[in-house]
Amino acid sequence: MSTRRVPGVRAPWIAGLVLFLVLAVTAGVYMSRPRDFSPVPQSVLDGRRESTVAAGQAIARSLNGGLSSLAEIATVVDESMSQRNRALLIPFKSRMWKSLYVLDRASRVVVAQVGEPAQPAVLGEPMPSEAGSRLAQVGTAQQIVQYTPVGKAADAKYLLVGHLDPNRFSELLAVAGTEGAWLLDKSGAVIVGTGNRTPPGGVVDQGMEPGEGTSGSRVQQVADRHEVVAWASLGGKRPSNTLGWTVVSNQATNDTAAPSDGSRRRAVTASAVLAALTVIVFAVLYFVLLRPVRLLRRVAEAAGRDVPKAPKHGEAGQVATAFTRTRKKPTEER
Repeated sequence: MSTRRVPGVRAPWIAGLVLFLVLAVTAGVYMSRPRDFSPVPQSVLDGRRESTVAAGQAIARSLNGGLSSLAEIATVVDESMSQRNRALLIPFKSRMWKSLYVLDRASRVVVAQVGEPAQPAVLGEPMPSEAGSRLAQVGTAQQIVQYTPVGKAADAKYLLVGHLDPNRFSELLAVAGTEGAWLLDKSGAVIVGTGNRTPPGGVVDQGMEPGEGTSGSRVQQVADRHEVVAWASLGGKRPSNTLGWTVVSNQATNDTAAPSDGSRRRAVTASAVLAALTVIVFAVLYFVLLRPVRLLRRVAEAAGRDVPKAPKHGEAGQVATAFTRTRKKPTEER
């Protein structure tokens, strides 16, 4: 009577054990990787963005504060014109504006002025009826023009206009970045900047609606160093947040992303726990499943020899009993 060899299960069991141990180690390596998707830590990106946002907020407060001061001056001018028929601007000559003047809205005639010569043409057509700010080209330089009605806006006959030098914001931009910081208009053109570098592109959202705020940061590779580019639109209250201007900064960094000691420890612990669980599970499988199957194989292959101890429980025990009875029957018939 020929016997058929039952395929062994030790090799698949060992292969499965090795495979799961490799998976446990791989999981530990994966969990110990840097959590940042950029070459520098996320904390550096957030810090650069926050400093740029702070610079934008400072510039917005300065612009809104200038309009508030202009409104206060307009109140004094309104009273002086109603009492003396004369605009009183001399006391405000040393204020922040390079040029300060009162303009007749209908005839565009300059009623009074202090500082540099008035430039009513920069207001364009039609003449503004409400307080606001805009960027204008005055000669070869850019200036920020602020204006507010004198008296009630609905029936104001005069307009108070002040010209700001954008360079006064250089100190506020220095907060955003010591290597390079710029104030850009809607088209991405530089209003004012620090340093001699060119601002990075792709940071001004030209489709942004008035009053909508945006900010962010990214990493770019320049030669052999990493630079963090951050941007933030002017926030705060109206009307500065409706100008569509953006503060941009560019700063080199030597910080590189790396998992902390705490994350490494957690990864090693998790990997060790997974490996231990794998060993325990496969050991249980060995004693519950593999060992009875091996005994069953020995029973199936035994012929003409003393039958070894067979498994007694489960399907392996039933199959072993059936093999034993099958072998005994031909012997009894003889």
